[in-house]
Amino acid sequence: MDMEKSLTFQDFLKLLNENGRTVQGQDLSLMAWYLDGMERQFDAVLRELQEVKAQLAQEKQPAVKTIMQGAVTNLENKVQWARDSLSALRERIMDNARTALKNFKDAGVSALDSAVAAMGVKRGLENLQEGLQSALTSMQETLGKAEEMGAQLRLGFRDIANAGRVAANKELNLDPKTEEGRFQSVILAPMRGAQKLLSNINNNTLAAIGVVEDLEQTADAARDRQAERAAEKPGKRLAKKPSIRQALKENQDKIAAKTATAPDKEKKQEAAL
Repeated sequence: MDMEKSLTFQDFLKLLNENGRTVQGQDLSLMAWYLDGMERQFDAVLRELQEVKAQLAQEKQPAVKTIMQGAVTNLENKVQWARDSLSALRERIMDNARTALKNFKDAGVSALDSAVAAMGVKRGLENLQEGLQSALTSMQETLGKAEEMGAQLRLGFRDIANAGRVAANKELNLDPKTEEGRFQSVILAPMRGAQKLLSNINNNTLAAIGVVEDLEQTADAARDRQAERAAEKPGKRLAKKPSIRQALKENQDKIAAKTATAPDKEKKQEAAL
């Protein structure tokens, strides 16, 4: 299920908007849009690689089959790791959103700010992007091998055909066959599609990192304002005026003290006379 459509995530965004965190809510919404799209793209890449593996299972050239199957499996493992990392990041975001909703009644906006800070989205995306770079490098190497093998297979087929021409006393075909054949159509085509999808995911990851940097700056500013307001409150309590009841009590105590000393003064005056 898309994170954007989750009721928990929507409720979290609503609280942000209602409590002066509109910009943070907008950044989180855009980030979720990127992550949801990336998950779908990862699934498409894995489907393309599964198709390549299915076609390789039918390959009749043992050397080509073995080398390409190993390369595609290695690439598939890297893509799956990146896909799992994205899923873990999305789940961490949702866990923090659920915690914020639970704690909001007691902690107020600080629960929202703490949730955003605890998501660790930037570091998670940076790790994901590093994994994507590794997968893209492997993809390029695998494509290079596949293209070279395809070229050699075309040359091999030409040489076999020329052997038949020799037997039939026909002129040899010395022109290289440049058009791509079956190997290219069933192996290279889906791999090129997967490479394009991986490149798009990488670009989306970089864009999401930019969104998260804005989100973190906004969240830091909000926490600073909250801390400043909290620091001002104790000072206000110290400067609080005494209550009227307390003032009356203090005044009554002073009057009582003066009244108690008055008889002693009168006795001293009588003794003097």
